Amino acid sequence: MINKELLRELLNINNRQALFDKILKKLKSFSTSECINYFEFQTSEGKIPIIKIAQSSDPKEIKYVKVFIGAQHNEYNGLFGIIEFLNLIETSKIAFKKIIREDQVLFFAPLMNPYGFTYPKLENKSGYYLKNGTNLNRYWRRTFSPGYEGGKDDLNGYPTPEHTNIIKNVLEPYWVKEYINIYILDFHETSLLERFSTDLIKNLYNDSINYKFSHWLKEGILYNIIKLFKIPFFRKPLFYKCKPNANHTHINLTIRQLDNVCEKLQEYVSNNHGKLKFYFCYSNRSKEFCEKLAQNVYNKLDDILWETYFPAFNHSFHDHGCFVNMNDVITRKGVYSIELESQKQFFNVFEEIEKSKSDVYYFDKKLNSFRMSIKLAVESIKEMISLF
Repeated sequence: MINKELLRELLNINNRQALFDKILKKLKSFSTSECINYFEFQTSEGKIPIIKIAQSSDPKEIKYVKVFIGAQHNEYNGLFGIIEFLNLIETSKIAFKKIIREDQVLFFAPLMNPYGFTYPKLENKSGYYLKNGTNLNRYWRRTFSPGYEGGKDDLNGYPTPEHTNIIKNVLEPYWVKEYINIYILDFHETSLLERFSTDLIKNLYNDSINYKFSHWLKEGILYNIIKLFKIPFFRKPLFYKCKPNANHTHINLTIRQLDNVCEKLQEYVSNNHGKLKFYFCYSNRSKEFCEKLAQNVYNKLDDILWETYFPAFNHSFHDHGCFVNMNDVITRKGVYSIELESQKQFFNVFEEIEKSKSDVYYFDKKLNSFRMSIKLAVESIKEMISLF
């Protein structure tokens, strides 16, 4: 489905409603295929499409449920990855009955935030927010564990949105049967890998051992370099706080060691130019499954993905109610939730519109990036379906 014309439609923000309707029509068309059912749920913020794929309609025959969530924010890897996966089934490029077991059911929610998708605004340039200005991805822990009291960023002062309850209700026939394992993959995009790599190259060498690591992912980028290039270090911990209440860390290397790391970082970024930045993330319960999935996908697509020692990262340190953290606070066993972060396509849709006007190669470059991101999403779906 993705082509230059569709990219132009995405950047035509005054006509997003027409594009939204077009996407719903495309999703609905897949229901003519065997075992594929399409549902629409009307909310106060727009329609939410859900697709179910199963060889059996009887919950008693199901042992595994796989769920794929896309476009909670104004992001496209999950949305168009799901559409491409369904296209492959419809055109028989994926042998449906060979990859989907009779005791397994799949659910796809490709466009979870219709308001954020349809009405991009300056104050909502990345389409994160619902009408009330809150982030949809902060409600999942409360939705599936209503008695949970913790979480400083679970938005407890706001009502649970219709969006999350739709997913909860769709899963209810399977959720009540605790012998059924439920796996949830939430597709996201991030600009942090690009921005943090740039910041580290620009400032780390000059600041040296005084550089302040203000985010765990900056630490992760450096640790990735150390592991890939087998750079020895002896002081532990590798990252430490200079004061117990500091909001940053420092790296526990000598100046000479850090100079070597800086040199290898620049070499690494140069060597991986044009490849797709990504990582999977997990909480404690989903760690083993996520690491297997991430490694399988990475092995299949290493020609288009940036080189990494860590295709999956731990996400449990975040104190908010996203899907990843949801499964560690619920009482029900057999629920494994993970997330895939890939390269952000439109961090600021308004800036992207201006770039598309001034750069004659804009659509060629963006189309290539989109296609890699979609390929990553499709492979992740395929691998997750086959992994138990």
